Amino acid sequence: MKITSLFFGLVTVVGLSITLGSGYLIVRGPFLGGAALEPVPLLGTLGVFVVGIIVLTWGMTKFAGVGARV
Repeated sequence: MKITSLFFGLVTVVGLSITLGSGYLIVRGPFLGGAALEPVPLLGTLGVFVVGIIVLTWGMTKFAGVGARV
């Protein structure tokens, strides 16, 4: 196993945890019976969710070697 695979695997896990955590905060109000966030924190959480998706996608594509010259 290469050290880069370990690094990008860690990046993927971080992106997944960011996405899951912020996604939970977004859907807990309307769908799970909890209190909904105020508009400004909800918009910030949505921004964090998008960043989490980007980090997850970047880490996974690098981990899988998509687009790498072999």
